[in-house]
Amino acid sequence: MAKKSTEIISQEELDNLLMLNDFIDKKDDKSLVSELKKAILDSGKLELEQWFSLREQLQEIEELIPHIDLIIKLKKEDK
Repeated sequence: MAKKSTEIISQEELDNLLMLNDFIDKKDDKSLVSELKKAILDSGKLELEQWFSLREQLQEIEELIPHIDLIIKLKKEDK
């Protein structure tokens, strides 16, 4: 009989996971993509410095995409 391992995570890790899942699963007008679309459609809402800041943050996300792709690949192979 295989021994079943028990993983225990801290409350902080649980909170972070729940927050991340809520952020990812959002399909309403409060999602990141929805907010970006609104800002682009009404470009007057943001000042030039805010657009630069937004672009820098998006570049950081773009740099994470290969890592996300690798995680997806590994999780698919694990199934």
